[in-house]
Amino acid sequence: MKELEDYLNFKIGLTKNKNLEALHRFFTEDQLKYLMDKTISIVGTNGKTSTANFIYKLLSKEKKQVLMFTSPHLVNFQERIQSNSDINFDFILKSVHDFEIENNITLGYFETLFLIACKAFLDNEMDYFICEAGIGGVLDTTSVIQSKNVVLTNIGRDHQDLLGYSDFEVLDQKIFVSNSIDNLFVGDLSYELIKAIEDNYEHYKSKHSLMNFVEGKLKDFTSTQLNYLLASLVVNYLLCLNTKNITLKSNQEFVEGRFEIINRNPLKILDGAHNIDGFIKIIEDYEKVYSLGDTHLYLGFKNGKNIEKIINYLNPKKQYKLNFIEENTFFNQQNPDKFTNYLESENIDYKIVELSTFSSNKNPSILLGSLYLIGEYKKRITT
Repeated sequence: MKELEDYLNFKIGLTKNKNLEALHRFFTEDQLKYLMDKTISIVGTNGKTSTANFIYKLLSKEKKQVLMFTSPHLVNFQERIQSNSDINFDFILKSVHDFEIENNITLGYFETLFLIACKAFLDNEMDYFICEAGIGGVLDTTSVIQSKNVVLTNIGRDHQDLLGYSDFEVLDQKIFVSNSIDNLFVGDLSYELIKAIEDNYEHYKSKHSLMNFVEGKLKDFTSTQLNYLLASLVVNYLLCLNTKNITLKSNQEFVEGRFEIINRNPLKILDGAHNIDGFIKIIEDYEKVYSLGDTHLYLGFKNGKNIEKIINYLNPKKQYKLNFIEENTFFNQQNPDKFTNYLESENIDYKIVELSTFSSNKNPSILLGSLYLIGEYKKRITT
């Protein structure tokens, strides 16, 4: 495992993922066919990792051999590849390294871990490969699989420079992670989007919508609960179980960094929401579950995020006190000094604080804005 960690560390910042046309050569035709049949591809703007984790847990409870590939990780790269079977990563690494040499290419960090995950799944002849897309779908590294089973969590407006600027453009990019879809599972609860899928896409054989199970009861569910219900829909259908019996468990499981409650008194929550759609969902979920007074938000963003939209959404909600994490706290962080002029021009109260103040604050508090920020916090409290 140390050899793999060193190999991956060497790739950080070395190259982007740009070898899509070459990746299919890593597999035989039979292996690609097996991947196509056995993969559950997860695409969408928000909720991908939570949904993938819930599918993984549900399939494991049904005694299926499963491997799950997600991204990004919070603390350690091993979070990206999880399985209920034993895996010899060092042996697999040699295959990936040999592939680079034979094809005279340099794989990106994401591409490398993706191929390792695929190889581990194939070598162990597992039942299901749960594979979360990176950015987008049609041009995403994971599209080499062309999975027959695709789960669309929802459509938002993240990464518009790459994916397009209308809902339809973004949908077009994400849904085409595969042109071979037999089963499309839709978690988005927008009537307009569901109709757009029905009217404009004919390359899937069957569509299964979460809307059918929560229609009229949407206000009763949080985003995490909806992700769990979507995962249940996927597993029950693929295993030929009764989809009419899909229900929430009383002791709902959580996924690290996704509305994760780390303290009850005072209440402290971690959430990796990093776009306007994610912010709206977490605030709505928070207000559904908790009726608390002043709540302190501790915010940190990656470079390139549209901070003004998020701030404009939060500003009218005066019960939320804005605290921005000081610069150079986590990887690729946007310096809060870049948007303080905007905050002041809008007469918005704020503070710039150290990350440690999130832990010491005695008020209900939420740390959010970037999964890298959540990862940095977890590293600090575990070391």
